[in-house]
Amino acid sequence: MKTTISKLMYVILLAVITAFVSCNGEIGPAGPAGADGTDGIDGTDGTDGQDGNANVTASAWITPTWSATNSTYGQYDYTEAAVTTDFMNTGVVLSYTDWTGLGQFVFALPYTFQDGGTVSINFDMQPGKIEWWFQADHNYTPNAGAKFRYVLIPASTSKSANPQQEILYNLDRAGVDVNNYYQVMDYYGLEY
Repeated sequence: MKTTISKLMYVILLAVITAFVSCNGEIGPAGPAGADGTDGIDGTDGTDGQDGNANVTASAWITPTWSATNSTYGQYDYTEAAVTTDFMNTGVVLSYTDWTGLGQFVFALPYTFQDGGTVSINFDMQPGKIEWWFQADHNYTPNAGAKFRYVLIPASTSKSANPQQEILYNLDRAGVDVNNYYQVMDYYGLEY
């Protein structure tokens, strides 16, 4: 019986070796197409991503030289070539002031406060420039350290009928309060 088991083991070992050796050969041709010859079902398209912000820019902090001081009105004009007629019709400009010049409080414009009376600060744009002004109901001299900054947000490439409204809507939808300087700067990845 011992001899029979040895012979059986020898035959099994020989069969295993033969099987491994016979596996070496060339790969055969591809098999025929499926029964109907068509591709599988295409997957569904993914959702569009969030619009990019590569073209959003912010100015440096600007210290104005007012057209008038100790007055009820003063204006400061700043040259900005990016503010074209086309940009004014399609883009958004947000402006902020550090009215104290101490960097503690940054306010969105327009901004109104009480200082011996009512003082309002606002901005506007014309082709090639941004204008800031203060208006008071009494003679007022602005803080010499007051600074301004603006953010230029061009329209996206979409063909929206109202691109400015679309920009503001998308910011609101993303939870960004345009009156909060820090939220806007964080959202666009801009330095404070």
